[in-house]
This record gives sequence, structure tokens and C-alpha cells, in this order.
Amino acid sequence: MRKKLYTISISKRIIFYILLCCILVLVLIGFSKLENSFFNKNSRISSNTTTEIKGRVAIIIDDFGNNGVGSKEILEINRPLTCAVIPFLKNTKADARDIFTSGHEVIIHMPMEPHIGDPKWLGEKGITEDLELEVIKAIVEEAIADVPFAVGMNNHMGSKVTENKRIMETIILVLKDNNMYFLDSKTSSKSVVKEVAIENEVPYLERLVFLDNRKDVESIKKQLRLLGDLAIKHKTAVAIGHVGPEGGRATAKAIKEMIPELEAMGVEILPASKLINNSN
Repeated sequence: MRKKLYTISISKRIIFYILLCCILVLVLIGFSKLENSFFNKNSRISSNTTTEIKGRVAIIIDDFGNNGVGSKEILEINRPLTCAVIPFLKNTKADARDIFTSGHEVIIHMPMEPHIGDPKWLGEKGITEDLELEVIKAIVEEAIADVPFAVGMNNHMGSKVTENKRIMETIILVLKDNNMYFLDSKTSSKSVVKEVAIENEVPYLERLVFLDNRKDVESIKKQLRLLGDLAIKHKTAVAIGHVGPEGGRATAKAIKEMIPELEAMGVEILPASKLINNSN
């Protein structure tokens, strides 16, 4: 009887271990599928590999953070864009996560004082010339903490602040401490950003083209062709478009429809961080 009970006990253990192994195999298969799904979602085809690459571009899309019109359409574009999120807004974190999980690059769209404009556009924590440098440093650090997955920053407005070397140095040094780059939207021809970034060895880019000053698809396509021409001429070029009332769905539609034409020209679309690496 004891031998029979012992045999039954052994059989139960064998069955238990077999079931455990099956469960582990299923878990590993499930994880592998999930990982592959995430990888595929976040892997963006950045160029037509059959065409010689003659120039590279980064397309920056400003004004995320408000769940603006066209956000969904921009994130559906199957090329790597760089999306700039305004900090301290209701949808800041949600938009940043959506951008990241869609496979695009996240940067901070930092509100900065312009020469002309409504102060309300800056929000409660915009950077203005009357602030102490320590306060500015704290605001930039808060913005970095508020925008998950951010790898860089550009200016929202900021024609006045980007001309101020002391303020820009304060901002640039915070970015340096966080291994981030700065992309100058070039809202002022007197911007000192390039000078300050080079002096402090912080990666830097600047905008050459605004895509959607006129909010119609054909005008935006014309600007994208200009972007492609500039990229071929200078090897790299940066454009800025928008979600929300300034661009939105028209900008998304124009970019999507222009991808084949740009790639036929030999123009590769990259995230801004990779464009910096390819510029060096």
C-alpha cells in the first residue's frame, strides 16, 4: 500500500512539474510576442533603402500637451518625428507617453518670453527675463521632471529670452547635467543659443523651415519640398510644424503624403537626436 501511495505521489509531482514547465513556456512565448509587438510599434522605417541618401531631416512637431487637433494623425505617421511637449499642462504626461509608445522622439517645448505676444501664452511657469537665474534653473528642472521620456528641449516663442546669454546659459547648463540637447526654434535672428551651446558643449540644432505658417496642405507640401532641397544642399535640415490650430491635421496629411517624394529625392527622416549625431 505504501509503495502504491509513493508511486501516486511521484506521479503527481511529475504532472505538477510538467504543468509548471508548460506555464513557463506559455509565459515566455507571451512575453516574446509582447516584446516583438512593442519593438515593431517603436521601430520606424526612416528611409527608402533603395535610394542613395543625399540629405537628412528632422521634423519637429510643436505644441503637444493640449491634446491638440491632429495629435493622433501625427503619431500615426510611420516615420520618426520629434514631438515637442509643453510642460505643466493637463495632458503633458499623457501626450508624452503617447508620443513615446508610438515610436517618436519626445522633447520639452519650453515656454519663453517673446518680444511681442500675450503673456498668458507662457502659462504659470514660463521663463521670463525678470526671473532670478536660480528660479529659471528650478523651472527647467521641473519641466524635465514633468515631461517623461524627453531627450531634449526647444523654445516655445522665446524671441526675447533666446537673445539673453545669461538666461540661455542657465538653461543650457541644466540640459547638460541631464544629457539633453537644445533645438533653437529661431524665433529671433539675434538668438545666442548656438554660441552658448557650443561654449558649453551641449548638442545643438536650429530650425530652418516653418511648415505651417499657412495652414493648407499644398502650402505645407511646398515647405516640405524646401526642407528636402535644403537638406540636400546642407546635408541636414530641420523643420517645425504644429498640432492644434496652427497646423494639426493639415500638417499631418501633408507630411504623410510627402514621405514618398522626399525619400525619392534621397532625403532621410530622422529623430532630432540622430540628426545631431549625423551632423558631426
